[in-house]
Amino acid sequence: MRSLPLIFALVPLIAFSKTRLEDYYVGFEIATIIDHDTADGESFDLSTNIPLENSSLLINFTLADIDNNGSQSWSDFGVDYYYHFENVDGFVPFVGIGLNYADLDTNDDVFWNLYLGLEFSVSDQLTLLPKLRLYQGFDDFDDTELEASAALTYWLSDSHGLSLAYTFNAVRNADYIGLQYLYSWE
Repeated sequence: MRSLPLIFALVPLIAFSKTRLEDYYVGFEIATIIDHDTADGESFDLSTNIPLENSSLLINFTLADIDNNGSQSWSDFGVDYYYHFENVDGFVPFVGIGLNYADLDTNDDVFWNLYLGLEFSVSDQLTLLPKLRLYQGFDDFDDTELEASAALTYWLSDSHGLSLAYTFNAVRNADYIGLQYLYSWE
């Protein structure tokens, strides 16, 4: 009962903090595969988030070089649309759809994406964004794949942020960890 005033004092901080879904930003991420027994490699991602009314548009370009018993390089261009539901006590659930064009060494393909996630504010400067991604290629890569990821973002100021992300790809059984710099102009 004594902690009730403290909880009510923290509600404005949680409910009105800076988020990744609802702010303009440009990000640059460097990611690597954690389990080097199955594969070894890095990826570089450039992305931008454009907030719309109750939604956002995420555009990204990725270059990757993965060695999985033979080197494989690819580039990927994607556009994803996220619909945000009502902010409830600092929690912003979202769903999304998207398309990616992947240019691989040997061939290329277009992938559809479905997203389900939740962003919530830990503090005024810290947010956590777990999400699931279900995707499949239209041509050569017809296996449906599932990815689970979580990104912890710390806003150093109103304009600059750092994000640490972990991604697990269930079909490839691969773990990725990435560090992303974010620049927000809102």
